[in-house]
Amino acid sequence: MEIEKIVALLIVILAYYYIIFGKKYKAPIVFGLALIVAALKLVEGLNPDNISRVVDFNTLGLLAGMTVIVEFLKKTGLFQFLSIRIIKIGGKHFFWTIVGLMVLVAVASAFLDNLVTIILIAPMIFLISDTLGLNPIPFLMLTIIIDNIGGMSTLIGSPLNLVLGSVSGLGFNDFIKNMGFITIISFVVVLLLFKKYTKVNKQILEKLENLRDIDEKKAIVEPKSLKFTLSVFLVVIFLFALHNVVEVDLSFIALLGAVAVMLYHKKEFNDISKEIDWDTLFFYAGLYILSYALEEIGITKLLAGIFMPLLAHKLLATFIIFGFVSISIPWLSAVPGTLIIAPVIKILVSSGFSSQFWWVYGISANLATNLTPLGAVQNIVGVNLLSKEIGRNFGFGEYMKWAFKPYLLTSIIGLGYALIKVYVGG
Repeated sequence: MEIEKIVALLIVILAYYYIIFGKKYKAPIVFGLALIVAALKLVEGLNPDNISRVVDFNTLGLLAGMTVIVEFLKKTGLFQFLSIRIIKIGGKHFFWTIVGLMVLVAVASAFLDNLVTIILIAPMIFLISDTLGLNPIPFLMLTIIIDNIGGMSTLIGSPLNLVLGSVSGLGFNDFIKNMGFITIISFVVVLLLFKKYTKVNKQILEKLENLRDIDEKKAIVEPKSLKFTLSVFLVVIFLFALHNVVEVDLSFIALLGAVAVMLYHKKEFNDISKEIDWDTLFFYAGLYILSYALEEIGITKLLAGIFMPLLAHKLLATFIIFGFVSISIPWLSAVPGTLIIAPVIKILVSSGFSSQFWWVYGISANLATNLTPLGAVQNIVGVNLLSKEIGRNFGFGEYMKWAFKPYLLTSIIGLGYALIKVYVGG
């Protein structure tokens, strides 16, 4: 191997080491290391003229546009309104109150950023647990797990899916069609696992009545903004579903929606600069460059070569790839792991493996994000919020203790579903 490629590989390894073990400044460090690879021309093709082919600006534009729309939507109080309304509908049936809240979490995470969903719902979970004198740990852990499960159902539901879609070329409707069923099954299984924590006594039920005194209408702080922004959001989602028909890229749809919302609220780009998640955008850009470097170095082909002997063995291939992804993603993290493994799947599919192995990856990777706090950024944020709420550190091991059984059961079901898709789908 050439010295330049060896140096590039060492830089990529350093970047992933920091992604897993680093505490702060992940985005600038990862992006900076990617820039070093490009600036020193350690691999071919990383020049300004070619960078748009390396970094998927369609994904970054989609993420930026949706972030702006969601930020305006968040300020209207819509999600607080929906949470309080669900609590009132549930009444003294505490389990159904939790079911309603988790449906809200799943739906929100399917169309909004997973991190935003956790930030919006966590305060309501803490309010309920504080009012009723219940341990908030099982309920926030349930929220984190359902957030990840709900996000797996759509292309825009999780950053992992966004990256998977950009590598595979799979569209918005493809994800709904192929991931919807396993999302619903996993949702039900996890709720049943956590049902034992929703058993409450008469005293707690009486306290639950106090929550019904909250006027949910007061949560809507900007009704006019809500009507317009929600309308734009729904139109954007509708166009996502039709983007193959209208032949407009998802990023253009999202960015046009963001511009419409900005103009309605009379905002300049400078005014909303704080609302855009710049860390995530630069983090993804850096990861795309590092992923490209791995391909140019030959690591991606090397990994694909390990699985290539499984071409004639569908059953064994499904088991091994599903298992490999389920074990690796919780430690590599969703997006960094996907930018390593998805190109491997692309080589396998182009070499004769069934295209259904995209879904073998999608199912296993999304479900695997639940196992550790490292699995996804929303896991880390949820853990931090929970630590503040309970007044102590909610550690790595404690997280895994709560997450392991949901992860294991949903992964087993996901494996069965993946086998069906491989054998039935081709």
